[in-house]
Amino acid sequence: MDLVMNLIKEFEEISFTYLPREESQMADALATLAAMFKIDDQFQMMPIRMSIREMSVHCCNIEKDEEYGLPWYYNILQYVKYRAYPAEATENDKRTLRRLAIEYVLDGNILYKKGKDQEK
Repeated sequence: MDLVMNLIKEFEEISFTYLPREESQMADALATLAAMFKIDDQFQMMPIRMSIREMSVHCCNIEKDEEYGLPWYYNILQYVKYRAYPAEATENDKRTLRRLAIEYVLDGNILYKKGKDQEK
């Protein structure tokens, strides 16, 4: 606790917000990033600005690909429906697509993202 109290003096502004354990993915990611950096007292780091949004971020990103006119989820849908990869997909692209597709389920022609309480 003393370390935290000493570090607080180094910031212009600081706030604390309680976050339930089940919603701590961002905290885990930030802790992982922080463990990767080795800095000294002279290091100047730009602040990370975060905002709480009224709607999920994926709702803001539902746009068609400008080049091909396809929705953002097209490749996921094709993989879930037919186990098909895009023609230009590399092995890394295929692995990423498989990882993303695990999170979705197809019901008829509608692709749904699985909830936290649904089995994977």
